[in-house]
Amino acid sequence: MEEKSEKTAYALAIKQVPIKESCPLPIPEEILQQSALWTFDHREAIQKETVPMSVFFVLLTGKAKIIQTQENGKRALLQFLHPGDCIGDLTLIGAETVPKTVVAIGETTCLGIPMQAAAHGLMQDLAFVQTLGKTIGEKLLLRMDHFSVNQTYPLAWRLAHLLLEASIDDLFQEKLTETAEYLGVSYRHLTYTLKDFKTQKLVTKTADGYRIDAPALQTFIQNQQKQ
Repeated sequence: MEEKSEKTAYALAIKQVPIKESCPLPIPEEILQQSALWTFDHREAIQKETVPMSVFFVLLTGKAKIIQTQENGKRALLQFLHPGDCIGDLTLIGAETVPKTVVAIGETTCLGIPMQAAAHGLMQDLAFVQTLGKTIGEKLLLRMDHFSVNQTYPLAWRLAHLLLEASIDDLFQEKLTETAEYLGVSYRHLTYTLKDFKTQKLVTKTADGYRIDAPALQTFIQNQQKQ
């Protein structure tokens, strides 16, 4: 992660960062003093599979996505991250040795704690360990819910939710091939549903992706739930 050294050269200004509002973890001030504020541009890698994880991140603003390269070389979209989510928690507790790729969606800000400081300082703090365990459990439940929803809810309902979740400033720019795999459908089925959304004026195709009508999508979801 040395290529980001310029972005982490300044010390963390605690009062200027929404740590208490965005970070669910109780982090002692002495650990914060060893931390830094990291900013990432849209589609910039926060962590790469090929790079050992040296920083434990907590997402403060923006969004991110977790991607894993499969044995056949294809990239699988696993989960979306929001403020308060951790990056590197499984590495910190020793459950994962090879990290997954994490990519920023829009401009993203993270609290970055050196992994050594986290391992030797935070993992000795009972309150931190208990809260970390809770957040890891919640992340696991979210992934289980995702697979359950894929099996029981219609694609249109799931796609509407995803468009709202993954859009930045009402613009959806995710790759459709990865989106189709994430939703558990064929690429053809996904594009057909997007075409139907265009007809209903829920989305508009642009050169950069799909411009969404967020209020219309929310109404669509509510109407789907009533059926």
